[in-house]
Amino acid sequence: MNGRLPPGFDRLFGILKLVALLAALDFFFVSIGLLGAFKELGHGYGATLIQDLARNPFIGLMLGVLVTSVIQSSSTTTSIVVGLVAGGAFGSNHADALRLAVPVIMGANIGTSITNLLVSMAHIGNRREFERAFSCAVVHDFFNLIAVAIFLPLQIMTDFLGWFALRMAGWFEAVGGLTFSSPLKLLTKPQIQEVKTGFAEHPMAVDLMVLSVAFLGLFLAFRFLSRPIAEGQKRRSWLVFVLAVAFAGVVTMGKAYSQAVFSPEMATFLFGLTVLFMSLFVIVKVMKSVVLTRLESLFHSVLFKTALRAMVVGVLMTAMVQSSSVTTSLVVPLAGAGLLTIQQVFPYTLGANVGTTITAMLAALAAGEVTGIAVAFAHLLFNILGIGVIYPFRKVPIGMATGLARAATVSKAYPVLFVLSMYLLVPLVLILVFR
Repeated sequence: MNGRLPPGFDRLFGILKLVALLAALDFFFVSIGLLGAFKELGHGYGATLIQDLARNPFIGLMLGVLVTSVIQSSSTTTSIVVGLVAGGAFGSNHADALRLAVPVIMGANIGTSITNLLVSMAHIGNRREFERAFSCAVVHDFFNLIAVAIFLPLQIMTDFLGWFALRMAGWFEAVGGLTFSSPLKLLTKPQIQEVKTGFAEHPMAVDLMVLSVAFLGLFLAFRFLSRPIAEGQKRRSWLVFVLAVAFAGVVTMGKAYSQAVFSPEMATFLFGLTVLFMSLFVIVKVMKSVVLTRLESLFHSVLFKTALRAMVVGVLMTAMVQSSSVTTSLVVPLAGAGLLTIQQVFPYTLGANVGTTITAMLAALAAGEVTGIAVAFAHLLFNILGIGVIYPFRKVPIGMATGLARAATVSKAYPVLFVLSMYLLVPLVLILVFR
């Protein structure tokens, strides 16, 4: 006996691992859909905020970031803007309506990458994996931030995106009735609906889910607290202690705000987050043990062989599933496992940026209203121009992403602070300042 299994058992275990991988991918896609339940906590608030506050371009930009971060879908935010513009919420003048809508679209581009960062957090326990995954997730942010820094001032001064988009919309004004159903959404929608229905019909399951995640958070906070105390880092320990007490206070007072905290939507979101981390754990483990060599060959020799090919793959996959959050999040665990490099992920991400405009474009064409169509085309133009201007200098966003990823491995507080400040604190503060 040499300790090796017979060939038949090797094949059986290989099949079982492949089944586990496919099941984990299914759970991964479902979990992304479940995270979208968070938007139902404030049903209609996003549209109301955008309609009431997006009169200043900087507020419009921050609203795009904030609303998309909450609903975790730039396609949904863009569709909201298309609906508001088409319905006359921004006025009857096409040019003026576009001038208000375009900054919101730019902000949506930034906000949509929060899902990538949440996915990368699943690797936080492994320093090397987390560095690779986080850099490939945050490079999307830096590209969008640079694009906004370049084009928002030009847009404010010249309204060039609105001018071009209106003329392009005129070519398609008579087109209508175009629809497309994502096969991925057709597959996952029944499963997502089953989870939502389960929490809606069983209040005890809601309480159990929310409290379980709350107590898990407290446990991890105090566990993290014990380390700096042992090391004598009093300042850091007090900071974590204050955060832990604040978190405990929120949980304790949660029943006073039961409609928001102990709600089916919140339970669905937390369940989706749990399933996301669990499915990513399985995906990475299985890929490393059974398909690493074959996938590596497929990615390097076929799908991601050149930057142009990776970009086209990003466009096609996102157009097919109608969600850039899904397609860009899918490559994050691949990068964490070492299958892809940031140089390969970057053009793929840019392609996903272009592909995500398809959903809003189809919605606008179906509505047949010229200004709504122009909003969708402005989004497309912004992404294409961003690629044309920034990609030749791709070392800048890639360098910024790798630098932040290295810092994130030094202290786990850095990525958490980045997410909170980037998607919540900074947008809220700037909205209050510019209002």
